[in-house]
Amino acid sequence: MKILKYTILLLVILNVPPFGLFYLGDTIGNITSTLFFALIFLWFFFNEKSKLTTPLIILGIAYFFISGINSLVPTSEFINDIIKYFIFIIGSVTLMKKTNSKELCFIFLIGAISILINALIFPSVYGRYSGFYLNPNQAGFICLIGFALTYTLGNKKYKLIAQFIFAISGFMTFSRYFILLLIIVNVVSVISNKRNSISLIAGAVALLLILSTSYFQLNNERFSALQSVFSDDVDTKTITKGSREETWAIYTDIILENILIGNGYKSLHGRVHNPNFDVGVHNTYLMVLGESGIITFLLIIFTYFMLFFKSLKYFSTNPEYIYLSIVLLTYLLVTHNYFYNYIVLAMTIWLFTRVTNSVDSNSLNSV
Repeated sequence: MKILKYTILLLVILNVPPFGLFYLGDTIGNITSTLFFALIFLWFFFNEKSKLTTPLIILGIAYFFISGINSLVPTSEFINDIIKYFIFIIGSVTLMKKTNSKELCFIFLIGAISILINALIFPSVYGRYSGFYLNPNQAGFICLIGFALTYTLGNKKYKLIAQFIFAISGFMTFSRYFILLLIIVNVVSVISNKRNSISLIAGAVALLLILSTSYFQLNNERFSALQSVFSDDVDTKTITKGSREETWAIYTDIILENILIGNGYKSLHGRVHNPNFDVGVHNTYLMVLGESGIITFLLIIFTYFMLFFKSLKYFSTNPEYIYLSIVLLTYLLVTHNYFYNYIVLAMTIWLFTRVTNSVDSNSLNSV
């Protein structure tokens, strides 16, 4: 079962099915996706059943039922997305329950290294790197999750090395979200324990290395903006250019037009599904509100604030829970692929099993 467990974890955390689809074509992408869900089904069938993540089940039922009234995608695609969502959130509960924080940290570290390899060996003119994750913002999210999990590592040397890798990989994405949340996680960690201030060294060294070397082929505009932060003339124009607030504003009218039941499945996902908009809304909360209405919106707000407040109860014993809840809660502000973002769903389930006393957190983390 360990081989099956680690295979599934590698497939989901390293984003293998989407990566295969994008770089290796439809055939490989479909094979890896089918394999992924088949393995989850096998895991569920051959392992004991755990208490389900009820909030995610209720959220999924509400979202798909209401948004399906005016779905903008073919029925077959809509049904396929429903099946995948429920297979994952039901079939992976025991998997995530039996996975400790150190195992997760190691696999996320592999993902972060893929970003470094992308920057060092496969540089691009774009100058923002994402490794296995295709999107720099998602790659930044991966590095934040990994960085938060490093606080569970007992060996200080390994912890600092891992934090350095997550930090420098995250900076390679040039994600404004990553930089802001890295600061927040570090500040909260120091509040939790002043000895965590040593972790600031990892981020500082990573940032200094990026700013002082010309080896990396980086996004010139964002690199210059980052350098300007340490000067007397901060480039606020570039820093705020194409901000999420501008993207959200585009969708204000369509969201308000039908706030009760929304405008239908994937109506806020951008040009591919709705020709009236060039880009997606890049905000899960607004996506849910605009596609499925106020009830589903309140459900997802409740779900993630519940995780946040339950995590607070463990602040003295398992502060990594609050770091993770902050990252999850805020990442939904910059992405709109929630119902098929299996990394986000996996970490939500993992955190849920810990903060709802479904497992003995301390015993699992010490495995």
